[in-house]
Amino acid sequence: MRIASVRRALRRLRPRRARPTEQVELLICLAVMVAGTGWSIADDNRQIKVASVMIVVIVVASLVLSLRSMIVLSAAVVLCLAAVFSIHGLNQSQLSVSGFVMISIVLAVALAQSGRRDRLGLRQVSAEKVISLIRDRLSVQSQLPEIDPTWAVEVQQRPADGAAIAGDFVSNRLVLENGAQVLHLAVIDVSGSGIAAGPRALLLSGAVGGLLGSVPPDDFLNAANDYLTRQRWSLGFASAIYLRLELATGSYEIRVAGHPPAIHFRPGEAPPWRTSPAVGTVLGVLPTLNGTADINVVRPGEALFLYTDGVVEDRTRDIDAGTLRLKDAVELLAARDCWQGMARQLIDQVPTKHDDDRTIVMIRRNVPVSASPDSAGCERELGEPDSAVGATEAATSAVPPRSTEDRAGTHGSFSSG
Repeated sequence: MRIASVRRALRRLRPRRARPTEQVELLICLAVMVAGTGWSIADDNRQIKVASVMIVVIVVASLVLSLRSMIVLSAAVVLCLAAVFSIHGLNQSQLSVSGFVMISIVLAVALAQSGRRDRLGLRQVSAEKVISLIRDRLSVQSQLPEIDPTWAVEVQQRPADGAAIAGDFVSNRLVLENGAQVLHLAVIDVSGSGIAAGPRALLLSGAVGGLLGSVPPDDFLNAANDYLTRQRWSLGFASAIYLRLELATGSYEIRVAGHPPAIHFRPGEAPPWRTSPAVGTVLGVLPTLNGTADINVVRPGEALFLYTDGVVEDRTRDIDAGTLRLKDAVELLAARDCWQGMARQLIDQVPTKHDDDRTIVMIRRNVPVSASPDSAGCERELGEPDSAVGATEAATSAVPPRSTEDRAGTHGSFSSG
């Protein structure tokens, strides 16, 4: 306790690096501009150009000053230009017509930028910083807890067109129910993509994170739908898939709201795939939500895959063709024993276009302890054959679309009204 008290006292005594006040920043910009202008005039523009000095100062000032201070700086720019013009006029050695035009354009853009930042309340923080904070907050939601080592869970996300944030997010929570660990996990796809959908995804992620594990499974999607309906967003709908998984037994429940179905990979059975029959209406459209739940079991060596439509669907192919491509890729990587990092491989190589947000969650039970797989083979492109799996790939490419009928699960229902 004494050590902690001493540390707190030292932190209070430590000088803080305060950000310079706006008045100081304005004075620095004015001083640099006046000094640069005077140097340019005295040296007859041989070593330093007056237009270059003003453009650099205006650009830097637009990043830190408010609109009011930028107006003061603009008045100083006019005075400096008037001084140069009165001494030398418009000539190529001091201030040319093109230089005057460039300064005017940069100044107008800087004023507009400062005004927009003031309206958004971003005077002390950049828009890039705000986007970074949203991205970090969404990534916290998808961080996985420490779970039983007999399970492996991987989450991979990619925003549309390389944007900083996305409309997809993953939220999870590990809770104890009757002394057993239960994983609650939801994959949400907000309408839109990229930066346009990011703020709405952030708002919804807070509500989803609070609901996971706190309400009964049958009520989770209903509560999320109620929240989204109350927001009255112009693009206020979202798709969702919700998984409740008992880690001790492998028993799971899946509920869907207008989302692509989960797929269950069972390498020991024929056919090896089971498509979840869970269905439900999309979130945020109707005041009441109806759907059918899917109840089944993940046995040792099997895996569940949850994903968003950006992985399997685009403008050039339907969702069935994309899902088949995803299944083929899983079989190929499984044949190479490339389970570690599989989600990353899938999200990078399965989608044919990157104009939509993409998310994949892989949940596998009982990862066998074996020799490490060949890293070169695992990193090989999915369409590139090798000697170990060439026959498997050839057979897979000739397989017609698979039937979704197989080991029967239990169907439940959920509704609100």
